[in-house]
Amino acid sequence: MTTTVSRRPITTPLSRRWIAVLAAVLGLAAIIAGQLGPNRYRLEDDLAQRAGAALSAAGQPHASVSFAGRDALVAAPSQVEADQARNVVATVSGVRAVGTRVTAPAKTAPVVDHAAEATRQRLTEAAERARVRLAERQSALAVQQQLDDLSALTFHTGGANLTAESRKALRKVAALLTANPGMGLRVGGHTDSRGSTATNLALSRDRADAVKDALVENGVAADRLTAKGYGEARPAVSNDTAEHRATNRRVELAIVS
Repeated sequence: MTTTVSRRPITTPLSRRWIAVLAAVLGLAAIIAGQLGPNRYRLEDDLAQRAGAALSAAGQPHASVSFAGRDALVAAPSQVEADQARNVVATVSGVRAVGTRVTAPAKTAPVVDHAAEATRQRLTEAAERARVRLAERQSALAVQQQLDDLSALTFHTGGANLTAESRKALRKVAALLTANPGMGLRVGGHTDSRGSTATNLALSRDRADAVKDALVENGVAADRLTAKGYGEARPAVSNDTAEHRATNRRVELAIVS
C-alpha cells in the first residue's frame, strides 16, 4: 500500500514580512522609473533648446548639440568650432559635462550652371572668331602694302595692251596671291577726263580685264578676281594738269579677304 504525503510551503511571520518588503521595493522602483523616464526627456529637451539658442546667439550656426541626461555632446565641422561651441554650451545652466565631436562637412556635388557655361562657350567662340579675323586682316594689310609698293601698271597709249614692265609686275602679284590662297583681288580701271564718258568707261573696263587676264595666265583662279571699269568717275586728283591726268589714268589692285 502506497501512502501519499501532501507538502505545502511553510510560511512564517518573518518570511511573509520579507515578501511584503520586496513587493513594496519593486513597486516603488517601477513608480520611480515611470516618473524618471518622461522627466529625463523633458530635461534633455530643455537643455537642448537652451544650448541651441546659446550657440545661435554666439554665432555658431554650424555646431549642433545633443544631450544624454545633463551631459552634452557638441558636433562641429572643425575642432576649432567644436571647442568654441563647447565653451558656449558649458555656460548653460544645468549642463554637467560637454564632449565634442568633429564632423567633416558634407560634400556637395558641383552645381553646373548651364546658362553660364553656354555664355562662356559663346564668348570663347566669339573671341576665337575675332582673333582669326584680326589675323586675316593683318595678313591682308601686309599683302596690300606689297601691292602698293609695286610700280604703277601702264599700257600702250590709247589701248589696253600692257607694257612689258607691267606684265613683269603682275607676275609678282600672281605669286603673292598664290602664297595667300584665302585672299581675292579686286581690279579697278580708271581714266582721266579727256574724251567722251562712254569712251573712257570702255577703256577703263578693257584695261581692268587685261590685268585680270594676265593674272589668270599666271595661275590665279578666275573666281578669285573681279574686274571693273569706272572711267573718269573716280579721279584720284583733279584733271587740271597733265601730271594730274597721268595720275588718274591708273589700275588699282585691292586685296579682298
